[in-house]
Amino acid sequence: MIKRLISQIRMRYLNLLSEASAENFSDEHRLLMTLEWFKQTLLPNGGSAAKYSMMFNKWLPAYPETTAFWINTLIYLKNNKPELLQEVFHERPVIEELVQWLLFTQRKDGTFPGSYGDFKNQPPRVFNNGQIIMALTDYYQQSQKKEVIQAAIQSADWLLKVQDSDGAWREFTLHQLSSNTRTAWALIKLGQCLNESKYISAGISNINFALKQINAQDYFCDNGFDENEIPTTHSIGYALRGVLGAAIDLEKKEWIETVEHSFQHIITLTKPNGFLAGELDEEWTSDNAFCCLTGNCQLSVIGFVLFEQTGKTQYLDTANSLLEYVKSKQLISHSPMVNGGISGSWPVNGGYAAYDIPNWAAKFFADAILLQMKHKSKKQ
Repeated sequence: MIKRLISQIRMRYLNLLSEASAENFSDEHRLLMTLEWFKQTLLPNGGSAAKYSMMFNKWLPAYPETTAFWINTLIYLKNNKPELLQEVFHERPVIEELVQWLLFTQRKDGTFPGSYGDFKNQPPRVFNNGQIIMALTDYYQQSQKKEVIQAAIQSADWLLKVQDSDGAWREFTLHQLSSNTRTAWALIKLGQCLNESKYISAGISNINFALKQINAQDYFCDNGFDENEIPTTHSIGYALRGVLGAAIDLEKKEWIETVEHSFQHIITLTKPNGFLAGELDEEWTSDNAFCCLTGNCQLSVIGFVLFEQTGKTQYLDTANSLLEYVKSKQLISHSPMVNGGISGSWPVNGGYAAYDIPNWAAKFFADAILLQMKHKSKKQ
């Protein structure tokens, strides 16, 4: 209890610093801060630490799934903002290091671990394997390294084995059945890369399953971590992003329109300052007072992508608003373990990743701010 109180006091002070200096930081400066924070997560034995615990003042072990998330972001930086990657990592081959570490964690059956810690004995998870396939496919398209795409194929073949006939994955997963659209999207990307229809078909099958979970209020049901848990905006963001990404890759306009219908509720619920309640039930209602900053970043990305696809400025406005709220909560500290990071929730003791600074929150923040910078530059 004393540790928790100390943490709350410390983070309140950090928040005052963040809000006081928010207007003085450029987008590029914020992005560089986040990249410098991410650099602190890189562990001597490989991979990126899952998160920094403010409660226990330590890094948690490396996390394969979210290490993979960062590979996609770093590849985007290498191709579009190489000077920022150079400024933070200099000549360090950080992308290659992370890819090689992921390959090290793969097991003989083709699966990757479902969480962090005991890689050999930990059961796999469908979602995690999907995100790693996404990263390996992205890297293969840059490098053409056969061992990388072979690892992705082995994982994908396992996903096909454990997929149900209706397209769902019910084994080796949490209750987030709709979030697995991000795994479906990864299979579609792999299938397109290899010109292999079985992966594309499996991905489409899962998207079709997820679309059947949408209720009359445009809400993707069966998407909480547990059966009786109200989904966070983090999980909602996963479901929407998977459908949207697959829709763009397969040129399915009707799927984009489905995401638009759901996102209209996000537009309505987002406060003028960008605050969005961190949990939303099947009626799009909430009685909590915390913001899932991770979810805000994910939904901001979706808003930017919807704007790119449709040209509708309401999506751009909401994307900017959601992101500006997170910018105002970016952590400012003399500690490199904190400075530039994004806490899972605000306040930090909120209902998602309480007292933690997850590496995936920073990843989605970086993705969102890169898209915002892209659209700002187009206006100039």
